[in-house]
Amino acid sequence: MRRILRPGHNVWRDDALDAASLLVDGDDYYRAFYESAQLARDYIVLAGWQFDSDACLLRGPEAEGAELPVTLLKFLNALCERTKELRIYMLAWDFHAVFALEREWMQELVFNWKTSDRLTFRFDNSTVENGSHHQKFVVIDGALSYLGGLDLCDHRWDTRSHKDPDPLRTSRGEPHKPFHDVQALLAGADVARDLNELFTARWKASGADPIELPAARRDFPRYSPKGAVPVEAARVALSRTDPHGLPAPGGECKEIAALYCDAIAAAERFIYIETQYFSSKEIAAALIERLGAACPPLEVVVVLNLAAETIKEEVAVGLAQARIIGELRRAVTGTPHHLGIYYTLPHHEGDHPPERATYIHSKAMVVDDRFLTIGSANLTNRSMGVDTELNASFEAEAPDDTLAQSIARARVSLIEEHLGGPVDIGNGQCLVDFLNERAAKAQGRLRIHPSPTEREKALLEVIDPDKLPFDPAAIEDSDEDRSIFASGLGPLWARLSGAKAPKPEP
Repeated sequence: MRRILRPGHNVWRDDALDAASLLVDGDDYYRAFYESAQLARDYIVLAGWQFDSDACLLRGPEAEGAELPVTLLKFLNALCERTKELRIYMLAWDFHAVFALEREWMQELVFNWKTSDRLTFRFDNSTVENGSHHQKFVVIDGALSYLGGLDLCDHRWDTRSHKDPDPLRTSRGEPHKPFHDVQALLAGADVARDLNELFTARWKASGADPIELPAARRDFPRYSPKGAVPVEAARVALSRTDPHGLPAPGGECKEIAALYCDAIAAAERFIYIETQYFSSKEIAAALIERLGAACPPLEVVVVLNLAAETIKEEVAVGLAQARIIGELRRAVTGTPHHLGIYYTLPHHEGDHPPERATYIHSKAMVVDDRFLTIGSANLTNRSMGVDTELNASFEAEAPDDTLAQSIARARVSLIEEHLGGPVDIGNGQCLVDFLNERAAKAQGRLRIHPSPTEREKALLEVIDPDKLPFDPAAIEDSDEDRSIFASGLGPLWARLSGAKAPKPEP
C-alpha cells in the first residue's frame, strides 16, 4: 500500500489530534460554530473568502429559543460584550470588482462601526495578480478548529435533506437554491497552533499591525456537535496552495496539487470526488494517466454541479470542465475501469421533478477508503496555482483500521445523501454500475451528468478554454495577447446566434 501523505512534498504540517469529524452542509456547521464560539474565552480567528454580517446561523425553533442573536455580526458582538477578555479577528478576501454586486457593501464599516473594539474585521488584498484568498478556517482558543469549503455568509445554509422548497432556506428574506458542502472539525492544540501561524502571517501581510494570540487554552471543554460524522483520526495533515508560501514568505507552494495527483496515482480500487468545478488540466491528466493503466481495475465517482452558479462562472470554468468530462469519458472507454459523473437533485414532493439541482460546493476526495481530504480547493487551475487554499487530510495505516472504517462510513454517508437513500449494492456489483442503474431509472436523486452538451461541444469548436483569463494555472498564464477564439469571431457569433458565419478570406 503506497503512502500518499508526504511531509515536505504534499503536506505542510502533520499534527496530532484529539478528535475529528465532518460537518456536512451548512445547518450542522453553522450550529456547531454558534455553539462552540460561545465556549471561547480568549479569542476567535476567522479567515474566509466571504463573510456576511446578516448570515443566519440558526433557523426555525432553534433560533426562536436562542439566548444570543443568531445573525453573524450581532452574535460575535454579543460574545465580546459577554466575555470581556475575548478578542475576535476576521480576515476576508478583498474581492475583485466583478463580485461587487454580489457582496455586502462597505463591510469594513459595517463590521467595525458600532461594534466592540475587540472585534476587528479586515480585508486582505495581498494576493498575486488574478488570485484570490480562498482559505476558510476558524480557530477558537487554540483548541478547536474548523476547515473546509463553507464560509459564514448568505446563500450557504441548507440541511442534508436538501428539501425544495424549504421555508428555512432563505437569505435576506429571499429563497435560495439547495446547497451542499463539507467542513472538518479538528480538536487539538497542534493543528490550532499551525492555523494560527498561518492566520497571523496573513494578517500581517494584509498591512495590519502584527497580532499575538494567547497560548492554547488547556481547559477548553470537549465539544461534540449534533450531526457530526466521526473521523477516527489521531493525526491530520495540512496542505496549501499559496503563491507567497505563507506563513514563511518567499516560496510558492502547490502542495494541494501534488496531494491530489499522488492520491490518484496511488488508488487501487476507487476514487470518490466531490467538487464545485473540475477544470484543472493537471488533475485531469493525472486521472487520465491512472485510467490508462489496465490494472488494477478502478472505479471513479465524481459528483459535480449540473450547471455553473452564474454566467461568469460558466465562461470561466464551464467550457474547460466540459472538455475534461469528455476527455475522461473517452479515456475510460474500452478499459476495465468504471467512471460515473453525476449531479444530484434536491428532495421534492409530488409528481413534478424539481426545477433545479442541488448546488455542489464541497471539495472532497476519498481514495480506497484509506485516504480522505477536505478543504477549500476546487479541482480548478486557479485552486492549484494562484489562489490561497487549505486542505485537511487523513490517511489510514492499514486498509481495515478504525480510521479506514470511519472514512468508509463518511463516504457512504455522502453518497446516500446525494442518492436520497441507502447504498444497497449487491454482491459483486460495482458502485458505478449501481449508481448508473439508479440514475437511469430516476430512482433517488442522483442523475448522470449531461456534459459535454451539444451546446458546449459547439462552443469548444470555436473557443479555446486554455486561453480564457479566468482560471489561470500560474501567475505567468495571464497573456493578454492570446486570442481565446480558435476560429475567429465569426464562427463564435454563428454558434451563439444561429446566423451563418462569414466565409474566411481566401
